[in-house]
Amino acid sequence: MSDILAQIGNKLGAEVKYLQTQIDAGGGGGGSGTDPTDDYTESTFTNGVLTAMTTWTDNTKAVLVSGKSFTYTSGLLTQVVESDENNTTTLTKTITYDSNGNLESITKDYA
Repeated sequence: MSDILAQIGNKLGAEVKYLQTQIDAGGGGGGSGTDPTDDYTESTFTNGVLTAMTTWTDNTKAVLVSGKSFTYTSGLLTQVVESDENNTTTLTKTITYDSNGNLESITKDYA
């Protein structure tokens, strides 16, 4: 059981690290892409699990830049939906696992 939990933790940690890298590189939207400090990103957690990240141009939250929502099934991250400044879905990533909980595939659907 602890092996499965370790795998889940590693996969989720890798996804969160990837998302943080994207934000740090300006991929979260806003700013110049070279100065991510122009952005203000707020994370939402439900029962201790990351469920959304919303990015505005600054901490006044007056101008939305982008959003990401995260869906989990049986404790595994199964979908990441990215939206633009109009809150329109631009990319849906669907993540599948094999019966042992190992990452099987990530598909991207650009809206």
